[in-house]
Amino acid sequence: MGGEFASQRGAGKCKLLIMSDTARLQHFGPMEGKAYQLGALKLAFKRRDGEAEGAYSLFESLEPPGARVDLHRHAAWQETFIVLEGRFDFHVDGERQSLGPGEMLVIPRGAAHGFGCTSAEAGRLLTISTPARVFEAFVADTSAANSDPSLDIRAVFERHGFELV
Repeated sequence: MGGEFASQRGAGKCKLLIMSDTARLQHFGPMEGKAYQLGALKLAFKRRDGEAEGAYSLFESLEPPGARVDLHRHAAWQETFIVLEGRFDFHVDGERQSLGPGEMLVIPRGAAHGFGCTSAEAGRLLTISTPARVFEAFVADTSAANSDPSLDIRAVFERHGFELV
């Protein structure tokens, strides 16, 4: 068993539970899971509310033609991108990679990177982010800041170690 630890309180006692990485069979269709909207980008983390994850997060993104993620870096998590549909140009530490369906790119922690959907149709990526929930916490905070003008998006980026290059 791997996973996270959680405490459960009841009747004045604190009991430690070990949450399994995969406690039960899980099935997700395209763009199903814990969903977020960041501008034109739609993200679906492949988990259900209340479920723990193990060593990594897995999410799918739907990106319209021309959608871009600006050049950035983050030391707290590593990303692996798998193209499901469409074409994407990635820029990683000054090197350009063009990927199509079935191709994969592993971005090391701290490497400056950005990408854009270059196909005429929407592109879909499956992304593995390690460790678990670090990127999702950033996405949740960014989504909240985008919908509430009183929140400072730069403070969110700084809090999560996300640096625009």
